[in-house]
Amino acid sequence: MKKIILILIILIVAFPGFCRNITGKVVGEEALPLDYVNVVLLKADSTYVSGTITDENGMFLFENEEDSSKYIRISSIGYVAKTLDLPASGNLGVITLEPTTIMLGEVVVKSNRPATAIKGDALVTNVAGSHLEHAGTANDVLTQVPMVLGRDGNFEVFGKGAPAIYVNGRELRDLSELSQINSADIRNIEVITNPGAKYDASVKSVICIRTKRPQGEGFSGNIRAQGAWQKYFRNVDWANLKFRNGGLEMFANLGLIKGKFYSTGISDMVTRSTSVLEENLSGANIMHSNEFFGKAGISYLISDRHSVGASYSNGLIKWKEVSTQVTSIRSDGVLLDNLNLNQDARSNTLPKHYANVYYGGNIAGLNIDFNIDYLWRKVTRSVWGEETSEFNENSVISSIGHNRGRMFAEKLALSYPLWKGSIEVGEEFISSRVTSDYTTDAAIVGNADTRVDENNMAGFIDIAQSFGNFNASVGLRYECVRFSYFENGQRDDDQSRVYNNLFPSLSVSTMIGNVQLAFNYAHKTQRPGYSELDGTIGYINRLTLESGNPYLKSEKIHSLELMGAWRHFFGQLSYTYKKDPIMNTTCPYGEDGVIKLLTLDNFPEIHNLQAFIGGQFQIGIWQPRVNVGILKQWLTIDTSDGRRKLDNPIGLIQFHNAIHLPGDVWMNVDMQWMSAGNDKNSFVKSSSYLNAKLYKAFFGNKLGVTVEVTDIFNKGNRYTEMINKDITVSKLMTTNNRTFMLTLQYTFNSSRDRYRGQGAGTNEINRF
Repeated sequence: MKKIILILIILIVAFPGFCRNITGKVVGEEALPLDYVNVVLLKADSTYVSGTITDENGMFLFENEEDSSKYIRISSIGYVAKTLDLPASGNLGVITLEPTTIMLGEVVVKSNRPATAIKGDALVTNVAGSHLEHAGTANDVLTQVPMVLGRDGNFEVFGKGAPAIYVNGRELRDLSELSQINSADIRNIEVITNPGAKYDASVKSVICIRTKRPQGEGFSGNIRAQGAWQKYFRNVDWANLKFRNGGLEMFANLGLIKGKFYSTGISDMVTRSTSVLEENLSGANIMHSNEFFGKAGISYLISDRHSVGASYSNGLIKWKEVSTQVTSIRSDGVLLDNLNLNQDARSNTLPKHYANVYYGGNIAGLNIDFNIDYLWRKVTRSVWGEETSEFNENSVISSIGHNRGRMFAEKLALSYPLWKGSIEVGEEFISSRVTSDYTTDAAIVGNADTRVDENNMAGFIDIAQSFGNFNASVGLRYECVRFSYFENGQRDDDQSRVYNNLFPSLSVSTMIGNVQLAFNYAHKTQRPGYSELDGTIGYINRLTLESGNPYLKSEKIHSLELMGAWRHFFGQLSYTYKKDPIMNTTCPYGEDGVIKLLTLDNFPEIHNLQAFIGGQFQIGIWQPRVNVGILKQWLTIDTSDGRRKLDNPIGLIQFHNAIHLPGDVWMNVDMQWMSAGNDKNSFVKSSSYLNAKLYKAFFGNKLGVTVEVTDIFNKGNRYTEMINKDITVSKLMTTNNRTFMLTLQYTFNSSRDRYRGQGAGTNEINRF
């Protein structure tokens, strides 16, 4: 008995408090999960014990907490804070926060969550409960999100280029999936302009779309048909079907894009050496496109903490392009030749295998995401052209090229609560190969047989902590890239290389009164795409060729960023330094230097400064949004006139208008103007557009009808002048951007995908 008592005393001394897990889920209106909610443990005398924030599912967890904690306080901007007693089990279940409401007699003042707010390193736009719910699809919503430019899957973040786009944590491989997401199902959209260590070092911006969590069992689906007319008609049709029973979910997606496209272009090239050589090119082409996509998958929700799944997709892309090109060549004003080129080009992409297998789980507070991806595709392109000359011999030129690519990737990410926040660690491995063989009868070009093998091994760690009103995260990513270049089956040691790099990142955010502030730093890189590394020579005319550059080095990028938000206004100021930026250039080809090669090369450096401010208002049924941005670079290059500064800024003005008409009809009128200025070693003239749209939902939002006209005045084309030491190239692509569109979308038994595969090797797939 004495021994038992002694053992109990030792245990009491060694473990002064009973340890337990404290967990719960925080939701708001309509039982929607609330993320980034502050959760704090308090002692009986209100002394601070520990703190954390909720994840994207509204969940929070304190691991192995002692019983000295008596209360828990939950708070978020725009909601009434709650202080609750801790139950003995530690499980608080579902906690609902109410919007802040102040009663003044018969007057009710209800706070609204800001349309755009800052959360950590992200600029968050709330869609649920706003006019953006009625925009149509995710494509339509993104055109309204601050700092996002473009439409129909071709998006870029202002000053940051094309983003990686995620939906509920899963990166989109095919951006046409954006047209399958109903705007009414979107909760919010995050724009990250300086991504941290958990993203690939070449990802410079991220868009995260989070959808609502609807219920539903059995069959569900979404059918969408869109007809568009520019100069010719095209149609885009999608069918997404799903079956859910308990934890099991099976889905199938089918898509068809068929259409005819027309464009014209004008290019002028001036070469200054011993004489001034002028080439004036004008052309027109008609492209017929047929694309079919299919995807099927299965997932199983073992429990709320464990999920597995697999998916497979394939597709067929066939297009045919018929073009004509007229070239006039003069030397010191004297006509040398007139060339006329008629071309017939065909391209087939078949097959395009892509498969993903994933596991997602939570074991004793440890979140696990594991993905395996495999990609294989083949593209065949054949070109036949007949070139006639006014003063020289005519020629017939044909070529055929085969491009094959395959990739295997796996990624493991682990996250766990740590002190006043969390820690996330992970690794990623990518193995890829791209082969290209090109055969032509053009004597000045020649055949080519190249191969690129690349292995990328990466590891990262990211630690996030909360200290009162301050949230901070620091990350570090290590990448080892082994790049091997083969030509005609032989490894080229001069073009093969190994990179070992560390990429740190830092994010600090706080709130001072009603002002949200965030500071971010990230070190990034930009690796050249496989087409940019392809040394195969392409034929434009007998004096002009084009090619990639297998000697390209990766860009090194450092970015500093300051963001702020106050009520319905927000702003961003960022500075970016790029070493070895990749830019278009030209050089002589051959011994006499008469023939010119359009290619790419690394330049010494570029400095960029950008600013962006915006605000949203509501005046009765009218909800306007105004955004203003400016982008300025500092770049000096060698030209035929000596050293030249290319530092003219580019300005941006956006004016979006949403009007709620009688009969629950939404009308959008959107305008954008972009000024002339310098972008890398190019001068770009101004452009603008005016879009108008009407949207109406029927049968409880099951059927949506959209009528839209884009670029009403057809001012969206941009004139570009590329400047180099001896050669200046001016281009103007004139496409009839004015488009009339009618879209019908029918949704039944809507339910959110449970498929949680986030994918691996995401940036590598983009390089393909």
